[in-house]
This record gives sequence, structure tokens and C-alpha cells, in this order.
Amino acid sequence: AVVVYRLANQDNLNVETMGQETRTDLLSVFAAGAVLLNGISKLDVTSALAESVVLEGIEVTDPEIYNEVVKNKNDETLWALQSFLKATPSKTCVLLEYDDNDKRWQTVACVGIVPEEIELRRGTQLDVNPILDKFLIQKSKRETYLPTLQALPGRVEFSYLPSNTQEALLLPVGKKVLVLGSNTAKSFTPRDIAWCQAVAARI
Repeated sequence: AVVVYRLANQDNLNVETMGQETRTDLLSVFAAGAVLLNGISKLDVTSALAESVVLEGIEVTDPEIYNEVVKNKNDETLWALQSFLKATPSKTCVLLEYDDNDKRWQTVACVGIVPEEIELRRGTQLDVNPILDKFLIQKSKRETYLPTLQALPGRVEFSYLPSNTQEALLLPVGKKVLVLGSNTAKSFTPRDIAWCQAVAARI
């Protein structure tokens, strides 16, 4: 509108009037920009979600426990595992622990959609798992988010998840690692990740 007004009245403007008009135009542009920024800041901007898939496996509604310590512990850990499925995009929840004797990651507990073969549910099948193994030496203990798991060669590490899992979120839990899998790529928001970190800290 400012540009159209200027073009329509350029012959009627002298130097003094142009100065006043320029200041007015700038104020108009800044005001419009402020309104636009205010509107954007109030939007809950999320990325476009990919299509969901049906995960290949069976549904485990009550957590399967493979560790006697967790089995005899209070219900807080089991509550946390089930909460991830109810409050986040995750469809699979697996808690893993590194076994110094077998030199492999073993499943402590799992719930949600899991592989049908029980041997796959019990832990990693590879001797070397770079994505998981970094949690053994990583000092920062930050989470690892893989929003497009199927596009990564490293997806072969995740044999304990359904084979067509679309994304994975890995969270350090003391000496353990919590792995959350989803049937939709790029579906975890920063808010979801922050919530998962807070709950994982209680396990």
C-alpha cells in the first residue's frame, strides 16, 4: 500500500513533504513488521509430519522385565516407561544396559510395539554398536535424536525395535540408555524431547 501511494502521488511531493512522507512510511513498515512478528511468535510452529506407518511386531501392554533389580524395584520405572507411550509420539520404549561380560547391550525392560522374536527383544545383535556405544564414553550425556531412522545405515543397530521404526530418540539414564521409537518420522518436538528428559531423570 505504501509503494502504491508513493507511485500515485510522486508528482505532487516536494522535498519537505517527501521527508515527512518517508518518516511516515518507515513507521508504517515497522508497525506492520511488529504485528507480523507478534503473530508468528504466538504460533506453535511444527514441521510437517511424514506419513505414519504400521510398525511390524507385537504389542506389549505391560512392560517386559529382563532385569531382577528393576523387577524388584518400585513401580516408578514401570510408570515412566508407560508414560512415554501415552504422552509422546513414541510407540516403542526400550531400556538398555551394557553388559561388561557379554560386551553387548542387554534389554532391561521394554513396552509398546516390539519385535515378535523374543531374541531380538532381549538386546542388540551386533558386537559393535557405534550409536549406543558413544554413551559409554560421552561425557556430556546428551540425548541423540534420529528423526529419519530408515535413511541411516546405522539403523541395523536397532534390532530390538520394529524393523520399520521411522525415528528414534536415545536418552542416557545413569549407566543405561532409554530408546524411544516412533512410527512417524520427525514427530518429536523440542517440547517432547524436554519432557522425555525430565521423566528419564526419574528412572
